[in-house]
Amino acid sequence: MRMRFYLLLIFFVILSSCVQTKQNDVADIEVFLEDYYRIMSDRDWVKYKTFFIDNASLTTIWQTESDSVPGIFSVSIDEFIDQTPQGPDSQPIFEERMISHEISVKGNLAQAWVKYEAKFGTDENLMQWKGYDQFSLIRFKGEWRIVSIVYESIEK
Repeated sequence: MRMRFYLLLIFFVILSSCVQTKQNDVADIEVFLEDYYRIMSDRDWVKYKTFFIDNASLTTIWQTESDSVPGIFSVSIDEFIDQTPQGPDSQPIFEERMISHEISVKGNLAQAWVKYEAKFGTDENLMQWKGYDQFSLIRFKGEWRIVSIVYESIEK
């Protein structure tokens, strides 16, 4: 009888430890994402790149003025940063802010769905919209890093 009690006690200690670890992982990712949006809005591209693994991708559906139909547009993190003078850095106002999120953790892998709101332009001509970012994350050497982001604007 005593042995059964000790086995059950050990089982519950291990189970509660696993639940606590998962809650800590989610809390760590929440902070990671808040930092990500803050650094991006600050346009600190050197620090921004540290959120990503080498060759991470950013993907969306996009249609330029010269395109007759939308297409899938994917760039590496280096290409994205190289294009910031024509994008985020081209206007005095650029900001993205996390509104809500759903985070799922499985070991060293995580997915995060984030609803965000964005502002871009000038005081006189400010565009605002909302959208979704879907992050694929991996934990390596104790640090979460972005493998890919797939994003879409949903509201203007």
